[in-house]
Amino acid sequence: MNDKSLKILFGIIAVNLTLQTINQIGLFPNANAASGIQKIALCDEYGRVCAEMERHVSGNRIRVETEQ
Repeated sequence: MNDKSLKILFGIIAVNLTLQTINQIGLFPNANAASGIQKIALCDEYGRVCAEMERHVSGNRIRVETEQ
């Protein structure tokens, strides 16, 4: 093996060991979803006009009424 091949091989090993260490330390913790159903409301900036859900044969739709 020549010198360049050894440097590449050692570089790959170093990167893999670094990634495994970061994974074991927990530097980037897992993100878990909250349990249960989360509800949201789509409203204007003042909270006065909000979107409504409508049921249709083709599926649910969101309807937003705007004042003209």
